[in-house]
Amino acid sequence: MSQKKSTPSLPDPFPTDKLRLLNFGSADGHRDKLAELAFIETSSVKQFYLNQHSIIVGAIGAGKSTLFTLLKNHSEKLESYKNDLIVPLEEALSFNELSEFVREYYPGKDEKTLYQLLWKFNVLLKISIELSKQEKFPNNSYEKAVNKFLDDSNSSDSYSNILDKFKKLVSDANVKFEAKIGDNPITIEAGLSGKAPKPRKKINLEEVQRVVSESIRARNFKCATVIIDKIDRFVAGAEYYVQRLYINSLLEVDDDLSAIQNINLKIFIRSDLFERLDFAALGYDKVHDNVIKLKWSHDETLRFLAIRIMVGLVQAKICKPEDIFRATDLSEFDLTWREKLFLNTRVPGLFKNLVNKKEKSERVTSLHGKFDKAIITKVFPRYAIHFCSKENKYLELDIFDFIKSHFLDGNGVCTPRYILIFLKEVVEKVASYYEENPDQISELVLIEKDYEWDLFKKYCVYQAYISAKDIYVKNIETIDSKWTKNVNVLLAKKGNKTNFDYKWIRTNIPGISESEAVDFLSFLQVIGFLKISDPHQEIKKRGYELPILYKVSNMPSKPIK
Repeated sequence: MSQKKSTPSLPDPFPTDKLRLLNFGSADGHRDKLAELAFIETSSVKQFYLNQHSIIVGAIGAGKSTLFTLLKNHSEKLESYKNDLIVPLEEALSFNELSEFVREYYPGKDEKTLYQLLWKFNVLLKISIELSKQEKFPNNSYEKAVNKFLDDSNSSDSYSNILDKFKKLVSDANVKFEAKIGDNPITIEAGLSGKAPKPRKKINLEEVQRVVSESIRARNFKCATVIIDKIDRFVAGAEYYVQRLYINSLLEVDDDLSAIQNINLKIFIRSDLFERLDFAALGYDKVHDNVIKLKWSHDETLRFLAIRIMVGLVQAKICKPEDIFRATDLSEFDLTWREKLFLNTRVPGLFKNLVNKKEKSERVTSLHGKFDKAIITKVFPRYAIHFCSKENKYLELDIFDFIKSHFLDGNGVCTPRYILIFLKEVVEKVASYYEENPDQISELVLIEKDYEWDLFKKYCVYQAYISAKDIYVKNIETIDSKWTKNVNVLLAKKGNKTNFDYKWIRTNIPGISESEAVDFLSFLQVIGFLKISDPHQEIKKRGYELPILYKVSNMPSKPIK
């Protein structure tokens, strides 16, 4: 007989002395030790599995760094990439230096063609370096040609970025670069330094591309997947102009390399910057057909929260997944032995595949959705405190409505980063509560047919929400040092104000110029600190307001009835 009703299978009372042992991972995808264990297969990720797109676009905190890191570390989660040679390319360049390089070494020519050549050189160089790490390299004529390219390119200099390396090669007056992007030949010659010319070497990137491709094939890699990150930091003014050209050039190189079956690029880029690129050369439809947009639905956000809670509880040895399963009422799903078998993690996958699938009628609530919400309410209260600014009073709000509405930034986005920061703050506040009130315990109680702990007190949850908001604001201060001072002044002067415009910025931030005020407003909108409330083509005429994530919240002075 299948289980329908819930049973009190969880520890009672909850071991509150273990609260500080709960580890939910890092909000920084590059440092998150639980990224693989707590990985969520969103609809965007399932697209990524297909390995059919080159451009991965997402808001800050949407998971670009997590995907990049999993690829870089050859994660088993990304099985479709397991036979690829993974080539990380994560160099942050100064766009001012890039502009100066163009003026000095490429005067009077289309700078975009130089950026294309620079990108192609960088991609092929990074692949060649990874190939050189393979056993018995070089072991054929193709790899010997790759090795010569490495020697000619001074690849042993691992402390210089690609711009410094390229600049040194050119200024030594002994190298001629040749490349072709689409139908456009590109050449850059040396001879600009005051040194006596040395015997000239020629680096033909089309020939390099050919031998690199053959070397990849000879090593039995499906392809070389070059993963590109750290090209999308926020810049403004002249730097922004160069950044756009530089990234546009990369997209054109990607389009050119798409003809080579075994060289693929994965370009990770901030969504707002991507939308402002110039798609005229390649065509808007063509580029967007090559894009995966990392977005999180409300259900996927709940799953992220649920999985992090589950992993934290299991790793702290508080309970097992099956304990939570048994403490949850599943009578609405009428699970048979077949469904229980599929849900049991101890049953081998091979055996599950032998069981015939059974067609079921359509459900209003998904089984995963039920589990996600059940895991969350095992620790969270079913209702949270909500401050209604219009009525100037505190109310209670369904916890899932609270999560859905209270973590949206100015771009209308709730990212995993916001949720994870909040979750950590909740545990911190709750742990302190039980430490300061040792007479309090968290018992297992039956609520609407599910067994749940009364663990996370609603006042602790709201207090954590306020603390998390402070962290979100501090993150705004540190995103770009160029704007830190202006952000600090804005925060100091805004008080409870929620609406802003160009005039307010100019009046309240000392010494800010007209162009800087425009760039500053653009920056605040880009990072989601402000959202447009009064749209206008000119930034100077737009109205902005704070999203709920950054509006001031205060604790109620007395309990809510």
